[in-house]
Amino acid sequence: MRNILLAYDGSDNAKRALQYIIDFAADAPKRLQVHVLNVQQEPVLYGEFVTANAVEELNKSFLDKSHRTIEEAATALQTAGVAHQSHAILGNVAEQVNAAVQQFGCDTVVMGTRGLGSFTGMLLGSVANRVVHEVSVPVLLVK
Repeated sequence: MRNILLAYDGSDNAKRALQYIIDFAADAPKRLQVHVLNVQQEPVLYGEFVTANAVEELNKSFLDKSHRTIEEAATALQTAGVAHQSHAILGNVAEQVNAAVQQFGCDTVVMGTRGLGSFTGMLLGSVANRVVHEVSVPVLLVK
């Protein structure tokens, strides 16, 4: 069985990565297990006037957004008959993808890339680039 991590953010490129997995599953010689992961960056808060309750509410809203985002991918995988699990977490995307790969024993990461180009990617640092360097398994980037 192939164990794939789909880093899914709901973007057009992420949707193409999802479709790639669905198409691959139809022809794959081994059954697939897909872990759909959406990571929301934790809020950065400044000042002394932020209560623990406010932080908890912000985190809850980010996780709610994460669940709504991966629901679309989970529905498409279920319709295609692909075994999957969904995971919504907060944190740094590259670090959390790496942690998920290790935790779930994934052998491949599939994710979309926004294709900012080498100059913009160099200046801003792309999530995809950080994931490629962070994880120890192959990463398939779908444009």
